[in-house]
Amino acid sequence: MPASTPIPNGFAPPVVTARGGEGGMTSRSDNAHVQYWTGPDIPVEISAGRLLLAYRGWVAASRNGVPRLSDLLASEARAAVNDTLLHLKVNQEYLVVSQGIDHMRHIGRDLRGLLLTEVNATVGPVLGELYDQCLARNEAIYSRFVSHVAPDSIYWEGLFLPLKGDDGGHSLFVMNYNTPIDNKVDILQMMLDRSPIGMIAAIPLGDGKDGIDGRIISINARAKEILKFDEKGSHVHYIRELAPWLRDKTGWTQTGVTTVGKSTWFRYRDQSNRNYAVTMEALKRYVLFSIAEIGKGEDPPAASP
Repeated sequence: MPASTPIPNGFAPPVVTARGGEGGMTSRSDNAHVQYWTGPDIPVEISAGRLLLAYRGWVAASRNGVPRLSDLLASEARAAVNDTLLHLKVNQEYLVVSQGIDHMRHIGRDLRGLLLTEVNATVGPVLGELYDQCLARNEAIYSRFVSHVAPDSIYWEGLFLPLKGDDGGHSLFVMNYNTPIDNKVDILQMMLDRSPIGMIAAIPLGDGKDGIDGRIISINARAKEILKFDEKGSHVHYIRELAPWLRDKTGWTQTGVTTVGKSTWFRYRDQSNRNYAVTMEALKRYVLFSIAEIGKGEDPPAASP
């Protein structure tokens, strides 16, 4: 963002992003988790392809000045209409006058008729500052922010576009193309894949009288590395296949078993005399495994808190 661009109230001075230079600047809010970009940064930073189409549609419709809502909806931007929140400026506030069906599904609420600060008290005031800048400068703004409104989707991106009414005049509307980037499941999966402990989750099968078995549904990156799974899909699918795989494919030798409550610790030694612990925990709906290298005589880490 160029250094001459005014900084909205509540935002810290610009900081340089990973791309560097003025083209990579953004400002972070002191009061909410919000970042924003303007100008040539926008098509670089946008994540969702349909938001990029919306931006291109707005740019094309803006060649003769700020477009009307009908002009925008007749452009490429119509591809993302289900992700929209249309705000009308009323005095010093912004009223939600329209909401796309996909946005309504993500939020789980009908926001029409609510003010921006009523929708999201945490980031609403800061987004309102950006809306003001959007209308005052007749410029598009791209933003990322943490939302506390949606129950599952926590990190969002928004494209804010100034619009006129069909009768022309001053810009009165802000179209917010608003879509989640990451949800809690995405973040948990990233955490699991970066864990130094191998993690496996399975759905239990049967009544357990003949031992615990289950269908494996999730294996993190570290577990795949330890178990020597290959890219051709050579790996196990059921709990009953784990022990033979460790014995025959990885060359591990079982050296001990300890059971405490619903947790069972299996100790193994590999061909290089490294010691590993495979911890199995039977929970209500899942069976969890952790696999970690341990020192001789150490207790293995648990698969869950």
